[in-house]
Amino acid sequence: MKKIIYLATVFMLLSISALEGFVIVLMAYTFYLIARGELKPYGRLLSPLLLHAIPTILSTLLYTPSQTGKAIERSIFLLIYPLGGKEKLGYEFFKRFNQLLIFVGVLLIPVVLYNFYKDGVPAPLWGGVFEVGFLYSFFSISALSMFLFTKRKIYFVLFLIFIGFVFASMRRSAIMELIFTLLLIIYLMRKIVSKKFVIATLTFIGFSTVITFSVLVQKDLRFSTMAEVLLGKKTLNEETLDVISSIRWTIFKAGLEVVKKDLKEGNYLPLLIGHGLNSGYYLEPKSPVGGTYESVFLLSEFIEKGILGLLGILWLWWAYYSYLLKLKLKKEDDILLVPSLSFLSTMLIGSVFTMFWDAMLPWMLLVFRVAEKQLESS
Repeated sequence: MKKIIYLATVFMLLSISALEGFVIVLMAYTFYLIARGELKPYGRLLSPLLLHAIPTILSTLLYTPSQTGKAIERSIFLLIYPLGGKEKLGYEFFKRFNQLLIFVGVLLIPVVLYNFYKDGVPAPLWGGVFEVGFLYSFFSISALSMFLFTKRKIYFVLFLIFIGFVFASMRRSAIMELIFTLLLIIYLMRKIVSKKFVIATLTFIGFSTVITFSVLVQKDLRFSTMAEVLLGKKTLNEETLDVISSIRWTIFKAGLEVVKKDLKEGNYLPLLIGHGLNSGYYLEPKSPVGGTYESVFLLSEFIEKGILGLLGILWLWWAYYSYLLKLKLKKEDDILLVPSLSFLSTMLIGSVFTMFWDAMLPWMLLVFRVAEKQLESS
């Protein structure tokens, strides 16, 4: 199991195509082990994932069959989640795993800087600025965990450097997801770390947020418009909403018209299971940005996956966050589990104004299940 996690992590960092190919292998392996009775299809997130997967596949097959490959990728691929519970890996594994992520974070710094120098956009080995935000959120959380576990200052320095890359990405979703997840981590470790650390971290988060917002107001039209609205220099109307939200207000209105039309015409099956992935190309009014009505995930997921798919996602949110909020980490070794437990949070928070999907999501679910298994048997 250790080799599987390490390989999945290396593939994820090198190439998303390599990760997806490996996930296909893991998916077949997971189903094989379940069929032979060697792996229990268990985990608090499994039922929500199944409820999400069924309408995603059905609606896409019925209404947008050309997107079937994407539907499998965004539903069936997530079902490798139980494989993470195959065996208990021990705290030493989590220590090595965090060190691996930190090491890669350091190695990728010149790559990100070179891509920024060459193209004006920071990027890792694949993807772009959004992937910088995601990956360096992972790296920073691992560095923070190792600092708290070892008390070595080098890890704290790396934590600050990695956070700098997240804020430098200037992606609202990346900044929002990291801040929320850091607050969640403080809560998880409330019985382990000192009150001084909690106060210092909260102060740091607040200070960094203010500084970043101030810089973005100067450099980003969306933030400058938001500031002008807050200061009363501009009126909050549809025009300013579209600027602030990157036209998500217009997209939201188009999505609402789709739902209203379904209700008016009695399209009960699409309301139940959705219109299928990327149905924004075919519905009326069409999505202003292509295949999805990417505004607020409650609407965009409802259109594609219906009430059943949306309920699956909301159930997953509830199962995940209720588990973490009830979790009581008391041993010092438990600090090593925090990154694996919290990586999924970065994706979920980042999806609020986008969609429930990221190419790294199968990896996040697998890693979460590994940590979940460790806590089940400790």
